[in-house]
Amino acid sequence: MKTSDETLASITNAFLDGDTTVLAALSVGITLPYAIQDVTVTDVTTGQRIGVTAIKNAHTFHATIVGDLQHLLGAPNDWNTDDDHTRLQEINPNLYQYTALLPAGTYHYKIAFNNGWSDVIPYENITLTVPKDNTEVTFSYVPYDNITQHAEIYDTINNPNVALPTVNDTATNLIAITLDSIPDVSHTLELQLSGYAETPIVPRSILDAERFFYAGDDLGYILTPQSTGFRLWAPTAADVQLLLFESETGGISQQVAMHQAENGTWQVSVEQSLENWYYLYLVTVQGKTQTALDPYARALAVNATRAMIVDLAKTQPTNWESDSYQKLANPVDAVIYEVHVRDFSINLNSGMKHKGKFLAFTEHNTSSPDQISTGMESLQELGVTHIQVLPAYEFASVDEQKPDQYNWGYDPRNYNVPEGAYATTPHGPARISEFKQMIQSVHHNQIGVVMDVVYNHTFSTGDSDFDKIVPQYYYRTDALGHYTNGSGCGNEVASERPMVQKFIRDSLVYWVKEYHVDGFRFDLMALLGVDTMQKIEKDLHAIHPGLLIYGEPWIGGSSALSSQQLFTKGQQCNRNLGVFNDHMRNALIGNVFAHDMQGFATGASDQVDEIKQAVTGSVHDFTAAPSETINYASSHDNLTLWDKISASNAQVSEAERIKMDKLVQAILMTSQGVPFFQGGEEFLRTKEGNDNSYNAGDAVNQFDWSRKAKYKDVFEYYAGLIKLRKNHPAFRMTTTAAIDSHLSFLDGPANTVMFQLGPHANQDSWQHILVIYNPTNAAVSFSLPEGIWNLAVSEDQISEQGLQQMTGQIEVPGIACLVLYQN
Repeated sequence: MKTSDETLASITNAFLDGDTTVLAALSVGITLPYAIQDVTVTDVTTGQRIGVTAIKNAHTFHATIVGDLQHLLGAPNDWNTDDDHTRLQEINPNLYQYTALLPAGTYHYKIAFNNGWSDVIPYENITLTVPKDNTEVTFSYVPYDNITQHAEIYDTINNPNVALPTVNDTATNLIAITLDSIPDVSHTLELQLSGYAETPIVPRSILDAERFFYAGDDLGYILTPQSTGFRLWAPTAADVQLLLFESETGGISQQVAMHQAENGTWQVSVEQSLENWYYLYLVTVQGKTQTALDPYARALAVNATRAMIVDLAKTQPTNWESDSYQKLANPVDAVIYEVHVRDFSINLNSGMKHKGKFLAFTEHNTSSPDQISTGMESLQELGVTHIQVLPAYEFASVDEQKPDQYNWGYDPRNYNVPEGAYATTPHGPARISEFKQMIQSVHHNQIGVVMDVVYNHTFSTGDSDFDKIVPQYYYRTDALGHYTNGSGCGNEVASERPMVQKFIRDSLVYWVKEYHVDGFRFDLMALLGVDTMQKIEKDLHAIHPGLLIYGEPWIGGSSALSSQQLFTKGQQCNRNLGVFNDHMRNALIGNVFAHDMQGFATGASDQVDEIKQAVTGSVHDFTAAPSETINYASSHDNLTLWDKISASNAQVSEAERIKMDKLVQAILMTSQGVPFFQGGEEFLRTKEGNDNSYNAGDAVNQFDWSRKAKYKDVFEYYAGLIKLRKNHPAFRMTTTAAIDSHLSFLDGPANTVMFQLGPHANQDSWQHILVIYNPTNAAVSFSLPEGIWNLAVSEDQISEQGLQQMTGQIEVPGIACLVLYQN
């Protein structure tokens, strides 16, 4: 035993992960077997010790050798993470091995875990040089090396003399401790090992048990004329007090003790209508007492300092009961326009009174100093079916009382309340009523509202309300207790946990029912997981069958969610969900992370096959139906389309770059799938080369409406393409079978694409449609199929009545799209 003067090793983290299982991570590993009497588990609340019956190594690994040697060992291809031909086998709890006969040569490999790329070691590939054919090579993975005190990878060529651990000297820094009784999760629990400093035991996976799942719909508050009821899910809390305030900033008016109720909830009813009062919870958990905001809050004080109790019926605009969702027969009928609330109206030339606010979307007949329509009138002229609004719920990065602050809002603070900075006042329920007025106005213009939502992470941990109320439950943590970072923002929400999943589902349903939103765009949707997204789809389409659900099928870092659950491209197949098609984006304009890289429409000559895949709705790539692909070239992330074209074609004239821009949009609007574009593209929006303007302010992000007058021809071209798409269902086929039957590619000159739609594809009034993309600088000659063709789209004009008739050989101008038809 160490003396008090010696520095004790530490228990990095200890979790109660089962009724009687404690998972403990150690800063310095131990050698098993370990004496049970050297482990002490104490219920600090009662002062009682809890008996320990077993201690074992907790490391288990699904580890696979991946590299350029896998095809030699039975795998269908190299660098394959989900093939078991090269899986390592457990020799003892601290040694996993795989042995193979290899031909002479130089190879490269690493180890991947759990069938995915989210967890691999080492960062750089290991080089393996095999001297002669049929050399036996053994690969070893040691989870905890007693000398280096971390994981190691060895092979018998690079490390022929290394001493590997045996069953008798298994060292581990992760142990599973079995208790002889089930502890009370609301008590403070503590773990101590001989020679290690004590640490609290945090209930974690045990809370996934059915007895802690609360299925009720009354979390938050229930307001009636006679009473106000409160319910909070806090199963690990020792005490919860309700703090009531009559005003937004005044002192506590009442403190009411809440009582433990069913399934881990705390509940109390105050026999008084507390309309327009404010409240907080005072939560004591694991010996620490903190105030926390209700995650289910429906209204907030300025900057989310307190939750507010409002009568939601009183926040409804006039005739709200007659407001209805935007209805579509199929998602492919949508044309989605991405917009940031503040960007849309903040510029002095916007002609809108409520600059930077929700209410700007309620203004009509607005115009710029050039007498060009702006705002909602401009959206109607353009013809889009939906606006996708960047995060408009309460986010953390702006002070709502400072009108000059700016952020995109991908830093959630509270998920169920509109952002106060976009209201005429951040005080009281104005933000709620004004958000509803915005939606009502947009609906009145036959346009739907899609909310951009960020359920994959929060602004902070530790001091987040989630962590204050149920520490380390709402976030994914690894075996060592570290917050995992699949979002790239420092944490990732554990959507697979039952009560976290319920919170997300409840929140989405609330926005649809209370605010009449028409869809959701999920930020880093892959992190929410297959199971959660399937349940979300069923919840939302039960309310509104035409509601749009789509998101980003990627992650921002290494996630703790299993690779099988990550909602990546392909997982959306046959699930009534859509994903952003970055294959198409990169093919059109070049990799967005390489500013000077060109794409099919901007100068590259090797993207024809990728464009053909995109034209068909990617149904022979990663989708099962065209409704599953969101086709786009730019969004708020990365360079604007105009800036990307300018960066990759700095030496060409503005006129040529405008042709490229029009070609990009023409391809998007004539491809199968769901078209999406960044607001302002219709007048060549620029952010002066800023590719991550999340906090760059108005000077960079604002819509400069004067560009609409300057580039009126571009606006009219975009509007003409949208009208063409809406009028002609041939561009909006709904099934793979229809596309295979009615879309065929024709031969043409190198680096061009020509395809025909028909006959009467998707019951289109036009018998045959011919679409030609020529991204090359020079005019090229095409042979038209037999008959007389009417030209509907030229490089700068669109007319469904026909611009001219054509037959035989035609010249297609450089950097242009032509659309022709036969009746």
